[in-house]
Order: sequence, then C-alpha cells, then structure tokens
Amino acid sequence: MSLSSMSIFAMAQSKMSWLGQRQTVLAQNIANADTPSYRAKDLEALDFQKVMRAQRVTKLAMAHTNEGHFATVAKTGDYRVTRAHESDVYEVNPSGNAVILEEQMIKLSENNVQYQLAANIYQKNLTMLRLAVSGGTK
Repeated sequence: MSLSSMSIFAMAQSKMSWLGQRQTVLAQNIANADTPSYRAKDLEALDFQKVMRAQRVTKLAMAHTNEGHFATVAKTGDYRVTRAHESDVYEVNPSGNAVILEEQMIKLSENNVQYQLAANIYQKNLTMLRLAVSGGTK
C-alpha cells in the first residue's frame, strides 16, 4: 500500500501541488511587474469538495511482481488554469501594467503559510503511521 492511497496523504499532496503551482504563477506576476499591459494572474481556488469527490473514485493500482518493487507514484493534478484579475484591479500603471507588488507579496506569504501547514499535516500523519506500525516504539 502506498501513502498516496490514503486519503489524508493524497489530500495533503494535492494541496501542496496546487500551492507549488500557485507559487509559480505569483512569481511570474512579480517577474512581470514592469511589463507593459501585463495583468496579474492567479489560480482558481482549490475546491475541497471536488478533491473529496475525487478521493472516492476507485483507482486501479499497478500490479507488483515483487514485494521489493516501488509502489506507483500518484499523478499530481494540473491546476494551472489561471485567471486574470480584470474586475478587481484598482491600480494600473500608465503603461497598463496591473501588478501590485505588495498584493503579490502578501499572496506569496499566505501561500507559504498554507504550504507549511499542509507539509506539517503530512509529516504528523506520517509520524503517527510509523508509531502505529512500530507498536508504540520509535
């Protein structure tokens, strides 16, 4: 059994994947802060109910011919559906650029906090699993 087949680990991996891709989009916004007519982008928010529905779907696991073989690695979702902030832009440079660096830095900070939370959840559940398997001894 692989860790990705357990729902808590799969959800943490999914959240970390989404946050990693969001980090890339936010970094592109900052990199294009001086590009004329560039509009800040962001990812669609991760829908918790959608993730939970996806976990209910049974997936066929690859057959192992030997116990020593590695378990298959779960595919990460592609969350790179970005949206431009057309309606909520309240500050635009004379060049037409609508990237507000302070806003992007706040989003990066929030993204980092959320990533640390997901990583901590993953790590704590892994520690509990190891404790359960070892019979209570470290």
